[in-house]
Amino acid sequence: MADYAVVVGIARYPKFAAPGGSADLQGPDTDAVDIRDWLIAPDGGALSPENVRLIRSADFDPPQPEEPQPEEAKIRRALTWIEEETAQTMGGRLYLYFSGHGFAPVLEEGALFTAEATLTVPSYVYAYDWMRNFRKALRFREYVLWMDCCMTHQQTIPVSSVPIRAGSGTGVPGPAFVAVAAQTKSALEHTMPDGRVHGVFSYTLLQGLRGGATDEHGRITGESLKAFLHDTMPQFLPRQARSSSAVDLHPFIRADAGIIFRRLRSRPTYPVRLDLPAAAGQRLKIWTGRPHAAIVDQKHTGSFWQGELARGLYVAEIPDLGIRHGFQVTGAGALELTLGTAGRRVRPPHPTELYGIDVEAKNAAATISVLDHNLNRIFSDTGELHEFDAPGVYKIRIELGRDISAVIEDVVLLDDNLAAAYATPAVPSPAPIPGSAMTRDAHVEPFVKAAARQPGAAAGPSGPTLSVLARYWLEPNGPRGEPGHPMEGLELISPSGDVVANLLEESELQQGPADDPVAVWERSIEPGPYFLRHTFHSGRTGEATVMACAGWVTQIALQRSPALLVPGVPENDIVPIVDAAVFMRPASGAAKAPGEASKEDQVIETARLALAQGRDLLGKTHGAELQNLLLEEYEDPIAGIIGGYLLLIAMEGAQGGTAGQHEQLDAAVVRLRQKIPGFHPDIAALSLRCLDPGLVWREPFPVPPIFKYGWKLLTQTSYTDPALIPDELWQRVHAVTNFGPFLTWAADPGAKLLHARQLARWVKDNAPQDDEEAARRLLIPASAAATILKGHRV
Repeated sequence: MADYAVVVGIARYPKFAAPGGSADLQGPDTDAVDIRDWLIAPDGGALSPENVRLIRSADFDPPQPEEPQPEEAKIRRALTWIEEETAQTMGGRLYLYFSGHGFAPVLEEGALFTAEATLTVPSYVYAYDWMRNFRKALRFREYVLWMDCCMTHQQTIPVSSVPIRAGSGTGVPGPAFVAVAAQTKSALEHTMPDGRVHGVFSYTLLQGLRGGATDEHGRITGESLKAFLHDTMPQFLPRQARSSSAVDLHPFIRADAGIIFRRLRSRPTYPVRLDLPAAAGQRLKIWTGRPHAAIVDQKHTGSFWQGELARGLYVAEIPDLGIRHGFQVTGAGALELTLGTAGRRVRPPHPTELYGIDVEAKNAAATISVLDHNLNRIFSDTGELHEFDAPGVYKIRIELGRDISAVIEDVVLLDDNLAAAYATPAVPSPAPIPGSAMTRDAHVEPFVKAAARQPGAAAGPSGPTLSVLARYWLEPNGPRGEPGHPMEGLELISPSGDVVANLLEESELQQGPADDPVAVWERSIEPGPYFLRHTFHSGRTGEATVMACAGWVTQIALQRSPALLVPGVPENDIVPIVDAAVFMRPASGAAKAPGEASKEDQVIETARLALAQGRDLLGKTHGAELQNLLLEEYEDPIAGIIGGYLLLIAMEGAQGGTAGQHEQLDAAVVRLRQKIPGFHPDIAALSLRCLDPGLVWREPFPVPPIFKYGWKLLTQTSYTDPALIPDELWQRVHAVTNFGPFLTWAADPGAKLLHARQLARWVKDNAPQDDEEAARRLLIPASAAATILKGHRV
């Protein structure tokens, strides 16, 4: 069976930037060649050169701005060539590599913008769908897709499916390895140790394929390459990006069992230098393995030890000095460290003994993982973890998401029961919660004061108050610029379209750092739904639902940061809002103490990050504290709403959910309605999955939910109850945009017209198939899908 590959690198996008901006990249040309070279190398992929198609911007020099290349049609021809080659004879392995600007029409499913893409006609290649349909058609034995692209979730671009007829193969589709540089944010390129600009994902990928990802058996497998990318990719990021709110620092990877990329005769090793304090004449031991064994045991007269170690986990011990220091060789290159961690003398392993691993995180929503000495994940849980395992060297990892700035790691040698409570990383939140990341001291006071604010007399003692805090956060060593007013472009709109408040004119600019100002707007208003509208100088307008609920202070925190690697944003426009958080505080004065409120806020924000990334926090039998905090004993109804959505994600992973989970959901909806009587779009959306028919919302939704997952539930249910989404609601929100877990949409006529044209193109490609499943995936309600698929209107 022959292997085939298509390798694409698009560096120039002459029509993809608004005036004053540039969408060009530096890395794709170089990375595409490096990937091609590995694919055809005898000690790499070992493909026949004639079975590899390389397409990149540099092949079209000098560039022709009016006819940008490579265009969609050229890439499609290369993919069609593979389809033709395998029509009669099944191939071995298919490699697809794409680098450039990208988007995800569906979470984790990548598409690449092609060179002729404009802001009004976003030409693309739906890479994931090509791989998926080659796989459905059984054209190859195995499938590999690598994408070094931004993966902003763009539902405003309806994508066309790729039809591939069944090939000559029989049986079930073969295994796949899918690796995407970013899941929900931006990818990054950077000058690497070789002096050239590379995509950080592509550079790390090649380091792994060249030997860094070798496992203990001398193989580079899908599983070992996944572990290498997760552990090592952050090592190649520029320091300032490690605290960035705009960059995904861990790739999305799916690694089916059975894929082997290479077999090596020996494992690569990396230079390691250990500085030994006051170690003259002392014995040094270096332990690794499961059970642990000393691979170094010698006396030293100098001040350091130097040697070569394979990628993995180790513990260095100087017994007579009470030093026991864990460390990791990542495979990213040489390692230097000074030994200094104290610990008791290592006990030799017992052949049958198992030791307890009891780990607690201070944040109940934190993910706890245990990795073995070869960096394979063996245990994982939420909030706390209780397991037993053999003696050996392990790593405890505490993380709040996929950002390296939100990870704490500890390499330990398990030669006795381990019971540890770990401080969790600071939560990366747009809200300046005390103790959170990306927070100035000057931001905390107005946030805490607003959270404790009581409603004014105009709305009565139980009337709702709406509080909006907007602030700048300029990344260290990142783009600075001259920040404008934090409330610039923001208005509160009634459902009928009236301007309720101009937040710029009516807000109070607080004292703070000159380059990170913060402003607060708040008012007691009539209960009901509103829309928060943001208008840019260019005329682009976005909206989101805001609910003012009787008896509650709704607090919204907005963070502005310079857009990184986002094409089409002109330099002189308003700095965009990149993240938001929502909280609800009781207006009765019975709020929690500041410390307790801060703890709950941090759990809510960690859960919000998980919801944005589609992570399952509630699918374990453990994590009882988190389930309690999100589904039962919460004060903030936002916790219950997010908890309900996370419970549904867990139920999806459990093939529809257990009876106990369905009971939990019904109880959660009852509890939320007790806190917020009347209509709330997210509580109504959650009720659509209730087993008790008396809990299910039956009326048309007057406004969309606050959270995107609620819109997903609503559109899916509309296929059995079309009246849930009236036509005027669909007309308002159909141009859905990406904004974390929140449902936001483009409201300006230009964006809506653009989306209508994109839908028309999608209709042209899909109407003959009457592709209802595609409409569901694009979150198009049943009533709209029927007319769109018939081509009548948008």
